[in-house]
Amino acid sequence: MAARTEVGAGQASFEDLGLPLSEVTFGCVDLETTGGAPPEARITEIGAVKYRGGQRVGTYRTLVDPGVPIPRFVSYLTGIDDLMVRDAPPVEAVLPSLVEFLRGSVFVAHNASFDFRFLNHDLDRLGYQTIPGPPVCTARLARRVLSPDDVPNLRLATLAQFFRTATQPCHRALEDAEACADVLHGLLDLGGRLGILTLTDLREAVRARGRRHLQKVRLADGLPSTAGVYLFRRAPTEAGPGEVLYVGKAKDIRARVRSYFYGDDRRRIDTMLAEAGAVEAHPCRSEVEALVLEARLIRRHAPRYNRRGKSWRRYAYLKLDLAEAWPRLKVVRRVAGEGAWLGPFRSSRVARLAKEALEEAFPIRRCTRAMGRSTRFAPCALADLGRCVAPCDDRVTPERYEGLVRSLQHALSSPGGLLEALESRMDRLASRERFEEAADARDRLHALVGALARARRERWLVDAGRLEVEVDGHRLAFRRGALERRGGEAGFDWPLPLDAADEVRAVLAVLAGGGARVLAADRAPAEPVDGGAALTRLRTRLGAYGRQPRPDG
Repeated sequence: MAARTEVGAGQASFEDLGLPLSEVTFGCVDLETTGGAPPEARITEIGAVKYRGGQRVGTYRTLVDPGVPIPRFVSYLTGIDDLMVRDAPPVEAVLPSLVEFLRGSVFVAHNASFDFRFLNHDLDRLGYQTIPGPPVCTARLARRVLSPDDVPNLRLATLAQFFRTATQPCHRALEDAEACADVLHGLLDLGGRLGILTLTDLREAVRARGRRHLQKVRLADGLPSTAGVYLFRRAPTEAGPGEVLYVGKAKDIRARVRSYFYGDDRRRIDTMLAEAGAVEAHPCRSEVEALVLEARLIRRHAPRYNRRGKSWRRYAYLKLDLAEAWPRLKVVRRVAGEGAWLGPFRSSRVARLAKEALEEAFPIRRCTRAMGRSTRFAPCALADLGRCVAPCDDRVTPERYEGLVRSLQHALSSPGGLLEALESRMDRLASRERFEEAADARDRLHALVGALARARRERWLVDAGRLEVEVDGHRLAFRRGALERRGGEAGFDWPLPLDAADEVRAVLAVLAGGGARVLAADRAPAEPVDGGAALTRLRTRLGAYGRQPRPDG
């Protein structure tokens, strides 16, 4: 296969994102054609004009022999007929000079996809490198900058009249390209008042899905172009700063905030922008610091438009209640009382799945009725099925029941045997073609494996005491799992408080990504060895199923 000729190489794109528009060369292009779309339609005329800093730097115009008859209605519209193009060069003869003319410029056209598609179709057909995009469409830009009160429609002739361009469009290529250039400059002048000042701004404005909040883009003017966390607030009042509506993080705060005003598909964000009156920035030195600060600010302010603002309130724990005469597993919302703990889980549903997995392996009581050491009542069906040792019916001694509870506690810290037993049961059900039961067993196992693996990682971070690490050249210090930012952080207890789970998990995600180096620690951070291999293997296996397990945490 022949190599492509790199005629199109060097065309300007949006790689130089921060380039001021005054330093950008724009190539405004217009085509006249025999119809609406290639390959059936062909080009009959090409016009182009280049501008830089508002000054014209070149023009290009040529008729093109399409090689097919020009329809009568097209000749009536454009004035170009078969006789006019009889001695004109074919498209393959003019394309190299056109692309050379456009080299180094940003492609601009009115309804740009039409002209862009035509040219790239012929370039591709003839083996040349296509013109890189995206193009700038003056119709789309006008939709962002102008309102329906300004112009009744976005036709080139209407916009040319609105901006009083020196050249009026007349369905001839060069004249229409010149009118397009004048319209572009008028739009950029209006756009500058909305903060469209660089090539990045222009790209975002053209790609935006509306103009409802574009006028608020000025809220981002004073923000730093550094990594960190940003807060959208209501407008400040005499009583103080406005309510925090949304908290986010970004590698470039200013660019990320500006992108919201250029359009966002999420309805809740659109509503939030309508209420926003100020944006506050908190620069951070590292990704870890940004993740932690984001989690803390969400926890502190519970912003209405952050999904995570209240989600941690739905978290749940699995508690082995050791204060009861006959201990049992419970799904609870808060840490209180004596017990062994697992979690927090992202929902009580996932906690129940893990609970059911443990109850499959350890036949402790499941009933919710209060029981003293001597309480007795009729057993349930689980006792007859051998799935409960039934202390309610004197089928088990307190000593044997206590041993069963200790085995369950041991399995939470050394889960190798427990996980192998649950996996074997899942495989037996599948081999007997009891697929629905096997799927339920898999979902329970998945919930339990995820919780045990998270607990091990979270525990070593908390139990390390004061820990200093280096990540991407930044030195970070933690105290019992809490990042030290301003000093005074006391750290977290175990099990993790509900509102600390997101912060600790965000930190662990970064530390587990590689590149972190431990500098000092009160206690060497390490996960227990026992059960680690089984957890790793099962996490890989359960994640490999075509249908992902139902648990969401």
